[in-house]
Amino acid sequence: MHRGNVSITYKYLYIFGYGLTIPTSIIWLGTNYVNATTPAIIHTQNTPETLPEGEPSLTPQPETPETPQPEQKVLVNQVEVTGYQVFQPAEINAITQAFIGKSLTVSELADIADKITELYLKQGYITSRAVLVDQTFTNGIVQIRVFEGGVDQILVEGTNKVKPEYIRSRIRLAGLNPLRKDKLEEQLILLRTDPLFKNVEGSIRSAGAGSKFGQSILTIRVIEADAFQSNVSIDNYSPPTVGSERMNLGLGYRNLITSGDQISANYSRSTTGGANIYDFSYRVPVNAKNGTIQLRTLFSNYQITDPGFKSLNIRGDSNLYEITYRQPLVRSPKSEFALSWGFSHQNGQTFLFDNLPFPFGIGPDSDGVSRTSVFHFGQDYIKRDTKGAWALRSQFNLGTGLFNATINNHPTPDSRFFSWTGQAQRVQQLSDDQLLIAMLDIQLTPHSLLPSQQFVIGGVQSLRGYRQNLRSGDNGVRLSLEDRITIHRNAAGATTLQIIPFIDVGTVWNHPDNPNKVPRQKFLSSLGLGLLWEPLPKLNLRLDYGIPLINVRDRGENLQDTSLYFSVSYQP
Repeated sequence: MHRGNVSITYKYLYIFGYGLTIPTSIIWLGTNYVNATTPAIIHTQNTPETLPEGEPSLTPQPETPETPQPEQKVLVNQVEVTGYQVFQPAEINAITQAFIGKSLTVSELADIADKITELYLKQGYITSRAVLVDQTFTNGIVQIRVFEGGVDQILVEGTNKVKPEYIRSRIRLAGLNPLRKDKLEEQLILLRTDPLFKNVEGSIRSAGAGSKFGQSILTIRVIEADAFQSNVSIDNYSPPTVGSERMNLGLGYRNLITSGDQISANYSRSTTGGANIYDFSYRVPVNAKNGTIQLRTLFSNYQITDPGFKSLNIRGDSNLYEITYRQPLVRSPKSEFALSWGFSHQNGQTFLFDNLPFPFGIGPDSDGVSRTSVFHFGQDYIKRDTKGAWALRSQFNLGTGLFNATINNHPTPDSRFFSWTGQAQRVQQLSDDQLLIAMLDIQLTPHSLLPSQQFVIGGVQSLRGYRQNLRSGDNGVRLSLEDRITIHRNAAGATTLQIIPFIDVGTVWNHPDNPNKVPRQKFLSSLGLGLLWEPLPKLNLRLDYGIPLINVRDRGENLQDTSLYFSVSYQP
């Protein structure tokens, strides 16, 4: 330990200029440090107060009694503690009451201040101190002053595209006056999980001469992550009617216009040319609690390339426009609760013989056009614990007739509806090499829905063992369980090979008045085995093979119908 500089290291927070051991080992007096075994006395000349304005009084003052010598004793009748706001008077009195009625030396009186300081340190107030002020102990009254230390200034180092205020505004959520270590560390952890940064560290040093006693300068050092992101993948997750094998390309860029914003573009095309999907989004933060506004638009065109229907030249187009505002209300490293509000408008049209407008199913108009205008209200919650995490999401959807949305007579489905969707996921660590993932999806509605709003099962992303989008209905439920078992790790201890036994079940059903009927085989279930392999950093290969437990009559000859799915992805 060097005189005038004490360093205590935390995982995310480095403290300079304060002794932090409990009980008190270092008391900061002015610009020096002394051992706490000496009296914790701060003299007024070391903490100058503001002088009154005007001429000094010439009136003779009564002679001030001399301050007792260190070994002289004082009968304590009362302990006055000033300057504290964090604790209740009863909490302070619980400490001071033990000293009332005792005759104590100045050194023993300093123990009162040390115990109050210890109370602050135990609660994480690492820069707060209680001191025995220079006094005469008139009538046995002992005066102790508390300095609740805070942060005078936040310095930010290492930024390039991110504005320092983006970081400062989030650090201030810790409540820096007075400074509490646990709260500050929480904000540092949240910043470190922000995809804008590779690493975040913080350090504290005393503000120095000219600043209020106990005030500090907080320095945040960051390493920014790459602003540009990309990924490419090949899989067979697309519906076989438009070509199950597809290629995907995703691009993203952060900090384009302001700190924390992100623009993304994704393109997907089936190898048969039957599906082309363009997905664009822009998200921007609007406050320090990570409230965001997202704008999204999706354009898709598709053509049936299945040999059994190819001669009919069936094709379609669909456009989606969406705006969403999401606001976390509770946010910490262990949990998050957020609300979201949004509106989406979707329109689509189908054609027969390439250019003849034609409806498929009951609901779209005579030209095959269907439109929906839907308000969304969502709630999501994440809770992390030592063995895993919970993720819950709920969303209410209210369909309206806005923007020329589809309107039909009852009971034909149209854009006017109400539905609720719910999702729950539990990730449970069974051992160091075993992770259990349980997922539940559900949709309920009292109305008949257009196809774009229905619940879908079938495929690797919903119910393995069957082709993509095999069944759809107004209502539905799906449950999936998979056990990820680590088989191999690399030299750094990271997982590189996992086997994944799984079981999937699901069902759909329509509203009784819906004129569109669901096939009789609407309950599906399967079990199987998956393989997840990372042969090279950022290169992932996945295989899933599902054994259908319910045989369906409308199985085809596509690779998905043999219950085999594959994916190869690379993210530079």
